[in-house]
Amino acid sequence: MAGLSIFNIRRKTTKEERFRELFLSMHPKLIRYATTLLGDADEAKDIVSEVFGRAWENFSSLGDDASAWLYTATRNASLNRLKHLQVEQTHIEAIVLATQADVDNGYWEHEALLQKAEAIARSLPEPTCTVLRLCYWEKKTYQQVAEQLGISPDTVKKHISKALRMLREEMNK
Repeated sequence: MAGLSIFNIRRKTTKEERFRELFLSMHPKLIRYATTLLGDADEAKDIVSEVFGRAWENFSSLGDDASAWLYTATRNASLNRLKHLQVEQTHIEAIVLATQADVDNGYWEHEALLQKAEAIARSLPEPTCTVLRLCYWEKKTYQQVAEQLGISPDTVKKHISKALRMLREEMNK
């Protein structure tokens, strides 16, 4: 046992220990790097967490240049996130424009008219109210309504004509 001492025996490190060392040394640097790219520390933390997740999955193939891989992966993930945010912003702007167009085109006046028409329709006498609801709200045919209510299709037509006449009269008041 000559020449062997506890100082000469190197303990092999496990994959987990090597990854932990890499994580502890690189995590703060990558957070700063991603924050610089994104301008948002919380987003940066999410990105770096995702990158380290992928690094763990590919750790055995990263080799000695793991830090370069981590920086590249962090940069790419950050740029992808910025592109995604830009697309989201474009969608938000389109929604704002569409909403403004609704307001400019009298959306609220249209809604008020619809609510008035619905209130009038609900106040119609039975079975006219039910026939109107089945035909217009539930999109059933005159034949389907006739079968459901046990009346003829001609009776359904008469109730629809009556309902539409009453709606026109009340809406014009």
